Amino acid sequence: MNFARIAALASRIIRQLLRDRRTLALIFVVPVVIMTLLYLVLTNTSSVHTLALVRPSGPGSNQINTLLDSLLPGKDTLHVVNINASQVDSTLKNGDADAAVVFPADFAQAVAAGQQPAVQIVLEGSDPTVASAMNDLAGNIVRQLGIALYVAKLKQSQPGQFAPTSSAGSLPLPLTISQPRYIYGGSQYTYNDALAPVFIGIFSFFFVFLLTSIAFLRERSQGTIERVLVSPLTRAELVLGYIGGFTIFALVQSIVVLLFVVFVLRVHYSGNLALVFLVTVLLTIGSVNLGIFLSTFAQNEFQVVQFIPLVLGIQVFLSGVFWPVAQLPGALQPISYILPLTYANNALRGVMLKGNTFADIAGQLAALLLFALLMVLLSTLAMRRRVV
Repeated sequence: MNFARIAALASRIIRQLLRDRRTLALIFVVPVVIMTLLYLVLTNTSSVHTLALVRPSGPGSNQINTLLDSLLPGKDTLHVVNINASQVDSTLKNGDADAAVVFPADFAQAVAAGQQPAVQIVLEGSDPTVASAMNDLAGNIVRQLGIALYVAKLKQSQPGQFAPTSSAGSLPLPLTISQPRYIYGGSQYTYNDALAPVFIGIFSFFFVFLLTSIAFLRERSQGTIERVLVSPLTRAELVLGYIGGFTIFALVQSIVVLLFVVFVLRVHYSGNLALVFLVTVLLTIGSVNLGIFLSTFAQNEFQVVQFIPLVLGIQVFLSGVFWPVAQLPGALQPISYILPLTYANNALRGVMLKGNTFADIAGQLAALLLFALLMVLLSTLAMRRRVV
């Protein structure tokens, strides 16, 4: 084994990499940027959920409300808002709370009369994981209130004696908890159902971007574009032909992904699948043209791969895939609102989990259309410059 030859080869590779500034940025700068974003998101993202309370308001309710307040977790664990019974649905639909606990107005009188009034838990439901956690939390608060009321009543009827320590399941609680009511989704929705819309968007965007970038780069590097220019095609026809060809392929891929998720994986969904397809169409058109645009700045497949951490990594962290945009650090939220996946994720979740209509997602569709048109313009200008 000749170490001199090995050292000579290693030295050549080092010199080659040092001359490639883009590769150096990929090695040293991009990981720092991605890790910084991840650190900011993980350390500053708020995960405190909100519970809306419709409190009892009749005679004798002040003591019960005081007792209820003593059972609520701290503000660093749960944010509580007080609303009226007529505001429950609108509060949850607007995203101002994740769940609501509704006490009857005459709750205090019913408890005093031994009637076991029913307490209703209402869940927003678009995120099954949050809905399950909030249902458990709200149910536990109500049960603890029932235990406290039972103990207080026992002390009144048997002065000087202590109530036995027992679980809620073995105590005759002076209240009942109704079956939870869901605004969106239902108890049959799972964590996979919540992730399905997100991954439809990610796959429609990422794989289309990657395949288009590499395929168009090969068209350039193999001289295919130059040979096509010899034909009667104009440059405008060349540009539109490439865009049309890649877009049709990408749309077929999106259809396959959507049909597989719905009919093979059998995820639950509420809305119209035609709207889901419309969202993926707009996202795909933008992704195809983004791939064409960025590939014009690459000389080989390795340089195309260098765009992946910035194009995909930033969008996965900041587009609401794992954390709602509203819970991200304030400095990062403006970035989220210029990312196409933010609008695609919101629209897909709205349709599949909430049953949103075209009017409900019109804003997201407009943003995706604007992104697609911008990418078509940029890719057209970039291609025309490369083939001139």
